Amino acid sequence: MGLAPVLVWWKWRARRGDETSALAGRFWTRIFGVTFVFGVVTGIPMEFQFGTNWAGFSKYAGNIIGQTLAMEGMFAFFLESAMVSAVVWGEKRLGPRNHFLATVGLAVGSWLSGYFILVTNAFMQHPVGYTVAADGSLRLADLSRFF
Repeated sequence: MGLAPVLVWWKWRARRGDETSALAGRFWTRIFGVTFVFGVVTGIPMEFQFGTNWAGFSKYAGNIIGQTLAMEGMFAFFLESAMVSAVVWGEKRLGPRNHFLATVGLAVGSWLSGYFILVTNAFMQHPVGYTVAADGSLRLADLSRFF
């Protein structure tokens, strides 16, 4: 997450003709790509653990934490994964302007992903904004306290 805004800064400077920033941006883009792959490899099993290892918790609180995990997967992860491939392999194909915009999209996707994961973890550590339904599971009652 911290590297994404730095990549945007380097790509912005590279658009203005700074070759040192272009080299640094290319180098750290590849580092970002490697860490992204490790995040995917560790994140996918974590999703399955909610159903296997923490099935009772998922049944109890799944109506709430499932929403943020789904938003992380559908909005943030898809944006981030599409943009990381465009940034890593598309510099010559996209041109400077579109490559910079892809880097901005990568940064937005990275930060959105982190935000949704932090919201989920925050609810797991300190649940607020919920009510207990008749079946004993949690339901979201106050969206403003949740996010």
